[in-house]
Amino acid sequence: MGSRAIIAKNIKHFRLQKRLSQEQLALQADVDRTYVSALERGVRNPSVDLLDKIADVLSIKTVQLFETTKGQSPKALPRGRSGPSKAS
Repeated sequence: MGSRAIIAKNIKHFRLQKRLSQEQLALQADVDRTYVSALERGVRNPSVDLLDKIADVLSIKTVQLFETTKGQSPKALPRGRSGPSKAS
């Protein structure tokens, strides 16, 4: 597995572990949600500065994004956007 694939897998792994949506991670890291999606699919190459921001949001060390994770993946978040509920 190449570095880009490891980073992609780890961003998603730690994001789910922290129970953040792609949108929440994107807002806190000051990037677009579609960019987070592309990172998790291994389509985009993040800068070191962005990896630092993402690691900070995920409360991990940047180097952890480069390590091969072992064990069970965190449970997926519910699908769809969550927003304020509307009162009838």
